[in-house]
Amino acid sequence: MIGDAPEYGPEYASGPPDDLLGRAVWRADRLLAPLEFVCTLVGGALVFGLMILGMIQIVLRSLFNAPIFGYIDIVEFGMIGFAIFGIAWLQRMGGHVRMELVLGRLRGRAMWLAEAVGVLAGMVIVAILIPYSYQHFGRAWELGDSTIDIELVTWPGKLAVPVFLALLFLRFAVQLFAYLRLLVNPALAPVGAPHIKTVEEQARDEIEGTV
Repeated sequence: MIGDAPEYGPEYASGPPDDLLGRAVWRADRLLAPLEFVCTLVGGALVFGLMILGMIQIVLRSLFNAPIFGYIDIVEFGMIGFAIFGIAWLQRMGGHVRMELVLGRLRGRAMWLAEAVGVLAGMVIVAILIPYSYQHFGRAWELGDSTIDIELVTWPGKLAVPVFLALLFLRFAVQLFAYLRLLVNPALAPVGAPHIKTVEEQARDEIEGTV
């Protein structure tokens, strides 16, 4: 297992499984993972940079009454790092907030079917959002849209939205096939998708982590 989420984590074998679909899912996951990780690092760097900038802004405003000109514009531009840079990696790690009142009680094919339906619903929503977000980028590009104070062009941030949504769509596709594989044969080892841990599994992991 690579990484852990608070309640469930992704299942990754050390090597490709024996079945054809499992190998395809494993390879697709390995291709996407480095790109997702780099994007998350870039987003984290943006967040950290905004934190440092905010601290500098407070010091300059409080001690010298000289706030950073265009600070609001810079924060507005950098907020994209909070919103979307790590969205695909978080999906890979199973870190998004989920409602598990029903799903947590399912087992076997019923659980994998529910997971597949959830992922498919996410794919549909993202597929709808991608062209509309790209249209927003197109308008910003054509009109030369910029922020008010220091006139930062806004199209790079608006272009990032469809790009990272497309990456999320690819991650959904990998997980969809991972769940369909388990739906066909629940006896196979999970590969390339997070799964819910039972209360007993969570407790055992916590106990083993403290030993």
